[in-house]
Amino acid sequence: MNGVFNATHEKSRRRLAIIGCGSSGLITLKYARDFLPDWEIHCFEASGEITGCWGDPYPGFVSTSTKFTTQFGCFPKYSAHTNSASTCEKNEFFQGDEYGQYLLEFADHFKLKQHIRLHTRVEQIGPVEDGDRWRLTLVDNLESTNQDSSEDFDHVIVCTGLAAAPKKIDSTIPQLTPADLHGPIPISEKRVVVLGGGESAVDLADRLSKPQHKNEVYLSLRSGIRVSPRYHPVRGVPSDFLRNRLMLSIHEDLRNWIGQRFVEARIRHQWVFERIFPSRGKRQSESDLDKLAIESRKQWDYRLTRHAKDDLFNMFHNKSDGFLDSVAMGRIKIIGAPKDNNFNSFEGFSGDAGVSFKPDFVIPSIGYRMQLQHLFRGMLAFSDFFLGCCHVTRANVHLVGFARPVIGNIPTISEMQARYVCKMIAGLISRPESIVADHANDLEAQQARYQAFQITNVYPVEMFPYCDRLAGLMGESLKGGRSILTWCRQQLEPATTLHYQPPEKLPAQVRQLPIYLPFLLIAVLIAIKPIDWCYRLWLRLVAKRSSGL
Repeated sequence: MNGVFNATHEKSRRRLAIIGCGSSGLITLKYARDFLPDWEIHCFEASGEITGCWGDPYPGFVSTSTKFTTQFGCFPKYSAHTNSASTCEKNEFFQGDEYGQYLLEFADHFKLKQHIRLHTRVEQIGPVEDGDRWRLTLVDNLESTNQDSSEDFDHVIVCTGLAAAPKKIDSTIPQLTPADLHGPIPISEKRVVVLGGGESAVDLADRLSKPQHKNEVYLSLRSGIRVSPRYHPVRGVPSDFLRNRLMLSIHEDLRNWIGQRFVEARIRHQWVFERIFPSRGKRQSESDLDKLAIESRKQWDYRLTRHAKDDLFNMFHNKSDGFLDSVAMGRIKIIGAPKDNNFNSFEGFSGDAGVSFKPDFVIPSIGYRMQLQHLFRGMLAFSDFFLGCCHVTRANVHLVGFARPVIGNIPTISEMQARYVCKMIAGLISRPESIVADHANDLEAQQARYQAFQITNVYPVEMFPYCDRLAGLMGESLKGGRSILTWCRQQLEPATTLHYQPPEKLPAQVRQLPIYLPFLLIAVLIAIKPIDWCYRLWLRLVAKRSSGL
């Protein structure tokens, strides 16, 4: 070890370490500088880039959330106006390295780079002897000697994210991880099995199945999945633009019940919905399908949805425009779970016959290993962080970017977490007095709602209800001004965290947003609201009776 850098521990110059400099780390650094101007702030990044894992991951990349929804509220550049071009151009979404360029522009605009230490890996975090600070073991990735050094900090915010270390499996068959496929597809004319039903698995299977690669691709699922296109069949606009606060104000139980039946009806009676809610234009991929393939696509969409393991808004959604087309055209074959670790025999999917074959490669896309316990050598557990960001007993360590949206995007959530955490460190808001009890109640509610997830390893959230909760803890609310008309528009416009900003402070292109949800559906939502109020009242009465009050 080269030695320990122990800065003079003066109250006037406290030290903050931010671990990781992707989108979560950058937005945390921005708010740390805003709310902690007298602190010495360092952001450590193991790689030589500050664009994170989605800055430019592979050729042909298209983000799953729109530019409008994914952008930071403190750096708005994109509006919610749809492009008049064909939907196949996907101009409302980040493509290629566009998101990486946005992050670079963000860092330059707020002069963040002077606080970033690239090629510096944080190998370990442990308490200093006095107990109120953290000692970081640092490794310079450019040094061939691999020697380490140490520095002490008063506070640590971990922003390494969810995609840091893909899980591997025990198998004799050659494996490729999702990280191996960040870039051009390296294999062709191979028989490949992709394990998992998440967004990465669906995306990888679709990319591997492209005709030019001539691969034989199988997707192994243990249950159904929810696959939706980036452009919603209703109106043909991005799905992000139909999700508004009126819809989200309805209790999740009712939304799950109604939404599931709406989705199934839309799949089975697509022509009816197309006539009532005409799209801007036909999807390019659909025009390439014959009638048999279109019918097969519809059947697979329905089967995968029907056999999904949880309710509509209680599980992760996969955004893919080509996956169902690839399944319908036979380029991707859906199979069940493997029968053993040899991966030569698989169950059938939802009643189909089992299959046996020998794959050339297995690609496990079954989640990621939590880096947190490795960093802290088992001292801290992810399940001990209230709302996925505040440790219940240690007030000087936080997480940003670890909450996983069932629908939504991580950068938007990270911005709200970063503001919440940095305001708390600065003393602008108080740490919850009953944080231990609040955390226990929150975990119980999480486990009751998200039964398909292992809550100790992941913190699933609905993006906007979660962001509203953080805003409430910060004493913030929707900034509608004095006009009731402005407030009403906010309920119908595409939901956004920009609504927390005073309208007069926003750029013109995001000050007044278009309303995309058809008025027929708006009327249905308004009609449901009295039922929603009665249902919430009934739940409160049941809860009081159960508690004996």
